[in-house]
Amino acid sequence: MLFSASIFIPEKPKFFNLTLSEKLSYLSIGTVILYGLILLLIERFLGYKLSQYFYYPIAVLLLFHLAGTFIRLAEFENFNGYLKGKIAFDEDFLVVNEIEYNYSNLQDLVIYGNSFSGEKTQNYRSGPMYGNGTKNLISFTYDGIKVEKYFQLNSERHLDELQEVLIHILTTEKLPYKREYLDFINDEHRSFLLFELFIGKLIREKRMECKEGINLIGLNSKDAAEFRIKYCS
Repeated sequence: MLFSASIFIPEKPKFFNLTLSEKLSYLSIGTVILYGLILLLIERFLGYKLSQYFYYPIAVLLLFHLAGTFIRLAEFENFNGYLKGKIAFDEDFLVVNEIEYNYSNLQDLVIYGNSFSGEKTQNYRSGPMYGNGTKNLISFTYDGIKVEKYFQLNSERHLDELQEVLIHILTTEKLPYKREYLDFINDEHRSFLLFELFIGKLIREKRMECKEGINLIGLNSKDAAEFRIKYCS
């Protein structure tokens, strides 16, 4: 078995399913605004001068907000689901929950695998700092049946292992070549020599244009010139 990962079963999140830092931040700020408006209304419209002691709770609420900010720095997103089953890439077939699917018979294949546990979230400035690596998806049709599964990558190294396996099954054409399958490889891993050699092979076999290959790998002008000499002339 070349690679395996746990299948993630998402559950519909409960209403306002916030993390601890989000609860502290949003509730404290919301309460500060509401409490401040009440004090303002009392003083402005009722003409009653409040003692400074009435304003002390605002400072306490702001401390809760500050606590939420510090908690956020080491906090993960809510899981909102559970792990059950495995997906795996073997030399000649894909395995989902112990069912084997031959690469050559996969149709409408989509693989998205760039999310890993411990990566910074998109809203890390206002929410949890780290993600759980569950925003990865594999989808395909086999014998007319649609299969779609989310899966977890538990570290950045796990992500690298997935990319290395995808490069292997693509460049050895265990998975019959389709241009869109090359998009499964992220920008960082397109610089791998094995991937470059495969692109060069496609160009020599007239299955890809030279310019497209250069753009796909993301070569600079100097490396692009060397690439053209190797594979395009």
